[in-house]
Order: sequence, then structure tokens, then C-alpha cells
Amino acid sequence: MTESEAARIRVLDPSVSERIAAGEVIERPASVVKELIENSLDAGATAISVEIRQGGLEMIRVSDDGTGIRREDVPLAFQRFATSKIASVFDLHRVRTLGFRGEALAAIAAVSRVDLRTRAREELEGTHATVQDGRTTVEPAASPAGCSVTVTNLYYNAPARRKFLKSPLREAELCRNTVVRYALAYPRVAFRFSADGRETLVAPAGTLQERVAICLGREFAEESVPLQWTAADLRVHGIISRPSLGRARRQAQHFYVNGRPVRSGLLAIALERPYEGRLPFGRHPMAVVFIDMDPVYVDVNVHPTKAEVRFMHERSIYWALSQAVEEALNPFPRDGTPSAMEWPFGEYAQDTAYEQLREVGPGYHADSPLRAVGQLHNSYILAQSPEGLVVVDPHAAHEAILFERLLRGEHRQEVSPPFRLPITSREAAVLSEHLDVLADLGIEIEPFGKDVLILRSLPVSLARVPLADLITALIEEIASRRWSDATALRETLAARAACTAAIKAGDILSFDQMQKLVDEMAAHWSPAVCPHGRPAFITLSLEELERRFLRR
Repeated sequence: MTESEAARIRVLDPSVSERIAAGEVIERPASVVKELIENSLDAGATAISVEIRQGGLEMIRVSDDGTGIRREDVPLAFQRFATSKIASVFDLHRVRTLGFRGEALAAIAAVSRVDLRTRAREELEGTHATVQDGRTTVEPAASPAGCSVTVTNLYYNAPARRKFLKSPLREAELCRNTVVRYALAYPRVAFRFSADGRETLVAPAGTLQERVAICLGREFAEESVPLQWTAADLRVHGIISRPSLGRARRQAQHFYVNGRPVRSGLLAIALERPYEGRLPFGRHPMAVVFIDMDPVYVDVNVHPTKAEVRFMHERSIYWALSQAVEEALNPFPRDGTPSAMEWPFGEYAQDTAYEQLREVGPGYHADSPLRAVGQLHNSYILAQSPEGLVVVDPHAAHEAILFERLLRGEHRQEVSPPFRLPITSREAAVLSEHLDVLADLGIEIEPFGKDVLILRSLPVSLARVPLADLITALIEEIASRRWSDATALRETLAARAACTAAIKAGDILSFDQMQKLVDEMAAHWSPAVCPHGRPAFITLSLEELERRFLRR
């Protein structure tokens, strides 16, 4: 092709344009699961089953007992912008269904082989359709009422897309997370999920609290308060965790607008603001929040995968959510943290004798190579060394020390009474495969009935860590990918446990604590970096200081 030919504008071949459109909608196997579940819910299904193999790359099957598709409509279902959910521009501004664009099945069929079996409730005979490479065949077949869509060989004609996917284990986890999001949104619909023949989620129809217990754990269901707030045509409802329960991340926060799962950092901020002074710093509440409103005030057509929405009066929505959460948390008082406008030193007398920064702390020993002299901004430790000034990151330094102790092995301490931790079936499956690695680190865990773990002993270094936080962090690390190397997993878990147990930025340390930390750091075999590669300290030599002050 010459340069002049390449610069000319042309209409793309339909096979090319279809793959481009499919790439926007079908990002990974979980996108297929999402689109098919939405079709099932829009069809009025009361039971939905999702099966996958090899993370969804080999096979995805979604079956339901909804209204089904009439035989004459089946060929249309695989054409772009063919839908039964809207008919005009006016309908687009009042969307109440999860799907509405009419491109999901067409996008899926553009990058896979699709097999559909369906029967409308008023029909006596079902329909079987197959679609591949743009060719559709339709024939009569036996089928129960409802619809079953089987997708195989996903991205067979887009090898570049397959190359950028995660491992099958991680893709299966993302598919399960998708099922969980919709299972939480529709507790009156039964959901089932199985991966490679292993059933990892069974959620019969029930109440929201029962569904939360199955999907997010009984601990959340038991340590939760209901959310209920209404004003005019806006309703905020759901379930949120008590301030006694928090997580290190926001993964257990789920938001729904008119039944549609959405991502929104601003909704998360509005949710968490009333927890200030009630929940420890760095912890995040768990929540399943529903926002119901007139669809004319929300635009759901702003994102290719419909994962984000735009509110007409967004500030009102965020205010309403904060008000709803504040009312639900009223029985839980805030701590005595002073307001930003209050004078923070009012409790001290004018003539308070302050320690000079150069004074030796009571924990200092003459033979110590480092001498702690103070803490900067409740974070960095300043220590004097024979070479000059050492600035220590207490979190990184403590993390490196704990990491070495855990790998070296240290005395175990029994947990008395044994700590009982309710978990989800997925978390139980993740942990059960690696209990021996945890035991090698001194963390003795054993199953105790269905979806309950018992923690019996811990290394001494982890004795003061909140146990629920520790186990949650270890589960997240194990579930992050497939582990074939036990040594690599052991080191990764030791690093995560050390990070969870280490001193945090903002922790105010006494002179004894600072001196003990710098002494341990000096005796440590490799104190320069933490397990994640961050420096534990930096040194400012006397020569450099003298140059900075123009004394040299």
C-alpha cells in the first residue's frame, strides 16, 4: 500500500468494525458473564446458573428460567442494536433495564462461538442457534423454558487480546466477583457459580442479610446495621458495617443505582465520611448500598461497559448517602478527636517544660551505634550516628525486622481462646490449599465446620496484630494469583504479615520504642530496605550537612 493510499479515508470491513466494537464491551471473560447475567435479570429470571472452564476462555455457560426468546426473534438477537428494551430516544432517557443497547450478544459472537438454547414460556418447542464467524444457524430443539447461552473459544480470532489476560485462576476469580456483585443486588434471585466443575457459590433466594452472609461472610452480616433514608423520589437503603468492623481496602463496598452495579470513588467518600472518628484511620467500612431514583435524573449511557453513571444532581446524591449513613451510625459515638478548628494544645499549661530534642531518651544505651533523638511529624525517627544524622522510616524498618524473624522462624504463641473467623466459601477454598505454608511460618489455622476457621497459634511477632485483619490480608495475597512455588509463597506471605504488623505512619512512639527500633535495625542483617524494596533509612553525613551550611 502506497503512502497516498494509506492516508485515504475508507469504511472499515464489517468484520473489523465488529471486533473493534466487541473490544469495547467484552474486555475479558468476566465481561461476558456480566452481559449474560444482565440479559437473564432483564428477562425476569428467578434462578441463574453460571459455569466456566479455564477462567472462561474455554467455556462460559449462563442459564436462566426467564421468559426466553421466541424463535422468530432469535436471529435478530445477534444483530447489533437489536433490542426489546427500548424503542425511541425518549426511552433512552428512562432506562429501567440493565441492558438497553442491543449489542451484548453481537459483541460476544464477534470474538467467540456462541451456542444458544431457548424456549419462550408460551412456546411448546425450543430453539437451538449457533453463531460463528458471522454465520447464524437456527433449528428446532428441546429446551426448558428460559435461556441458556454457551460461549466457547473466547478471543479465538483475537490472539492479542488473549495475550493480555491474567491467569485462568485470576480470570475465574474475576468471573466469580461479577456473579457476587449481581447476587448482592438481587437477593430474591437464586445464583449458582461453578468453575472447572467445582461449585464455589450457591446462593438461594432470600433476604439481603442472608445474601450478604453468603457472599461477603457471616461476620459482616452479624456486625451490620440497616441503611434506610428517603426524601421525595430519592431512596437510599442497604446494609453497612458497624464501626467495629473494617477492612484495609474498599473491595467490600458495593454501590447500585436503580439495581445497576456502579463504580464511584465519590460515593465511597460519601459513605466513609460519617465513619470519621468512629472507624480507625486506614480502615474502610463494608457496605451494600442501593440508590433508587427516577431514571430521568441519571445517565447510564456514559461508559462502554455501563460501569459508571452520571447524576444530574450529583451533590444531592452524595449528601443523601452521607445523611443516610450518619443516621444509621447515630448509636455509635465518635471518639474525642479534636476538630480541625480547635486549638490542639489547650490541655497543656503555658509553663510546660518541654524536653530538648538533643536529650538522651531513657531507652538509650551507651553501646548503641544509633541514638534516637526525636520523631518528625509523628512519622520519621531522627537518630544520631557516628557519621551524622539517620532518618528512619519506622514502618519500613519494622517491616524488614519482622520479615526476617518470620522467615527465620520464631517461638509460637497460642491464641487463647482460639480465634474463630467466619469466612466465605471462596476464602475457605483459597486457604485450604496452603495451610502447610502458613504452618511453616508459625500460623496454625484449621477448618472448623463449614466456612469457619480456627486460628490456634501465631509467631510472637504477630501476637498484637488484629487477627481478622491479618487473615484477610493473607487470603488476599494467596488469591492474587496461582502459586506453584511454595518458597515464593512463603516469602510473599511473610512480607504481607510483616507489613500488616509493622508500625504505621502516624503512630506516636515513645523514646523507648524509638530506641528499641533503631537498635534492632542496627543489628539486622539487611536493614537497608523493606521486603517491598522501599528504603528503611537514609543518612545525612556530617560532611554533607557542613556543605549545606557552607562550612566547607
